[in-house]
Amino acid sequence: MKTLPLKFLFFLLISTALNAQEFVNPIQIPPLIKDDAYQLNVIETQHNFNPMGTGPLNTMVPTFAFEDAKNPGTTSILGPTLTWGFQRQLTPTVTNMLNEVTTCHWHGAHVPQFADGGPHQRIMPGDTWRPAFEVKDKSATMWYHPHAMGLTYEHVQMGLSGMIIVEDPVNDPILSFLHDVLPTDYGVDDFPLIFQTKKFNVDDSTGQVTIQAEQGFKKDYEYMVNGIIDPVLELPNGMIRLRLLNGDGKFSFNLAFTDEAGDPIPAQMLATDAGYMTRTHQLPEILMAPGERTEWLLDLRGTTVGTVLYVRNNVSRLPDGIIGNSTTTQGYAVDRNLLKLVVVDRPLPSSPIIAFPINLLPSEQPPISQVSRERLKTFRQDTFIVNDDTLNLFNIDSVLMNMMVVNDVVRLDSTELWTIDNQTAIGHPWHIHDIHFWVTKITDANGIDLAPGDYPELFDGPKDNVLVQPGWKVSYITTFSDYGTEIQFDSSYMYHCHILPHEDRGMMGQFVVWNGLGDPPTSVADPEVSTIAMTVFPNPARDLLYLDGRSSGPSTLRFFDLQGRLVHQMLLPAFDGAIELDSAPLPPGMLVMDWQTKEGRALTKVVIQR
Repeated sequence: MKTLPLKFLFFLLISTALNAQEFVNPIQIPPLIKDDAYQLNVIETQHNFNPMGTGPLNTMVPTFAFEDAKNPGTTSILGPTLTWGFQRQLTPTVTNMLNEVTTCHWHGAHVPQFADGGPHQRIMPGDTWRPAFEVKDKSATMWYHPHAMGLTYEHVQMGLSGMIIVEDPVNDPILSFLHDVLPTDYGVDDFPLIFQTKKFNVDDSTGQVTIQAEQGFKKDYEYMVNGIIDPVLELPNGMIRLRLLNGDGKFSFNLAFTDEAGDPIPAQMLATDAGYMTRTHQLPEILMAPGERTEWLLDLRGTTVGTVLYVRNNVSRLPDGIIGNSTTTQGYAVDRNLLKLVVVDRPLPSSPIIAFPINLLPSEQPPISQVSRERLKTFRQDTFIVNDDTLNLFNIDSVLMNMMVVNDVVRLDSTELWTIDNQTAIGHPWHIHDIHFWVTKITDANGIDLAPGDYPELFDGPKDNVLVQPGWKVSYITTFSDYGTEIQFDSSYMYHCHILPHEDRGMMGQFVVWNGLGDPPTSVADPEVSTIAMTVFPNPARDLLYLDGRSSGPSTLRFFDLQGRLVHQMLLPAFDGAIELDSAPLPPGMLVMDWQTKEGRALTKVVIQR
């Protein structure tokens, strides 16, 4: 008889302890808001994560939450579920009642830049943000969360997240039909499930429990769904819809629907991040990275009352390099159940669905023939000096996020093909604001192209969030159809890794959808572009830079690199003669200076030496 190694026995004991769970906490379903003029307060509050359980977490813990200002006291973690409708005019308000800056980003929403809720739309303590916009999305599960520069991870960990359900429009024949066929009764046969983890600190002297909100942890954390540890959800024995959101700041989950023995049960996937797939797909499990959403149908008709099912995290089948697997958590993460589902006798209307698969929505993927430009974005890990510290940081294209740099200028109404090349040993979920995209090609680390039919969760539906595994190249197509502006920092949308500590530390960039007005900033070869006189000296410049000209009022001076990226902007007062410019923020190399005044415009090139 062979003796098991001590290391294996220790791992087995940990695995057994983690799976010896007592699911005693009824899950909390966030309250629903149908008001187009909804009012959210960002509040400090307290929440019990384990109200029916034992141990130190059965106590009130300081948290943050989005609160329905018209119904205070209804949330102590996360936020209410918002309902949006196609072509509805929304006039929300978000009031920051914290003592630090925050934002409110509508993740997955196609909205104007000023309403996006990214780092540029800061809400200072005590202030209220009042965006107004038309809903241009149809039939999707989205979410909202803070996006303040350097604070996103902390605020999400403290509890700030909520789901958005974009309802099926009644004036679309296909989507209206699907609305009548699919479960849509919130909290009855249509349930939001937000999967997250948190680590808690327990003060041994006082027993006080707090959330560890600083960046990074590898073990001793708790899994939760809708802010509840070891939750139980009662489901009627009918056709059930589950909306899954990975709202975690770091970890991917490999989720499966199983019976008590751990064997998979039939589950039909019907939607990706941004809407319906072309048809349902029966999948044994789904790898969901931070920020991703999926929708599922469980056919529980005829299921015996009292039947127990689970949503399970199959960690052992997570690929290498994916944060949340055993290796990246020092062996702490193991296969375990995250949510207990109990079938109860609760009448539901009869479902018209008689068999699977069912056809859903024809693909709206743009044709490749419309592509006018291709872009490559590369995930790297490089050494940077930040605040006099030398740090090895994940990044995009070997640069860190700079609020005063527009990394990409995209033309309005253009269709583009983007490729995301992950040259790191860690998987990173790519998220881009403003648009939805369709994955066209994935090449793995061995140079083999994935077969789209084998990965419907990646290829068969619109997305805004996709996990790029180590060594992968993911290509997608998208159209930038509206919301064009001038090239300005505060007109930018973000793209970034949705592992929030990576984002907070600079793995992010920004782009502008350019309305095309005026000449391209790099077209200085055409002498007719400049209509006023401007002289710049010295050129090349090192420490001092002067602009000689005349402006009768305030003017704007912008600096672009030769790829058309806006790298710096200055507001100049009225002057006549030479004005000294602060050249310290300018990057080295050749730049295009674009000076726009009341009298006209001038462009020239300048070389900055360091």
